Amino acid sequence: NNVNTALVHYPVTNKHGEIVTTSVTLFDIHDIARSSVTFGMNSFYVVNHAPKQHKVVQRVTSFWDHGFGKQYNSNRKEAFDIVKTVKFWEEARQDIERRTGQPVITIGTSAKPSKNSVSFKKTREIIQDHPVLILFGTGWGLSKEIIQNVDFMLEPIYGPTNYNHLSVRSAVAIILYELTK
Repeated sequence: NNVNTALVHYPVTNKHGEIVTTSVTLFDIHDIARSSVTFGMNSFYVVNHAPKQHKVVQRVTSFWDHGFGKQYNSNRKEAFDIVKTVKFWEEARQDIERRTGQPVITIGTSAKPSKNSVSFKKTREIIQDHPVLILFGTGWGLSKEIIQNVDFMLEPIYGPTNYNHLSVRSAVAIILYELTK
């Protein structure tokens, strides 16, 4: 399996549609790393161009890789082994291309439908044959720039109600479950 996840903190939008940088949260790192390993992802990239935010990620991963956390709960160490930080999502794509020697299919996610939406079924077919990077946005979602530059946008997750505003941690877990069925 050469499917990779990325949590994008820049460029993302706020509720007014403006481009912003969001802060890294410890729960996102913990939960998405654990979901990524559970569902067999190769790497989990934390995308943030702010150097201080990289230090936050490094401090958390170091605790579980080398600190008391490694002894306390070795399962967490396994989850944090796949965490990588990059400034921009394109760096994650380039890293995967270097590792695999193949072009990477990029798939964005959103709670809103897109023109280039791809179904979960079709995405399951794509990930069988290609290295893939799945981008998850923070804030109010991926920027238009990213949406216009990915190969596909995954169809939204729909529940039985009209409410459609999951936390990114929940969305990642549901999407990875759906893609690995």
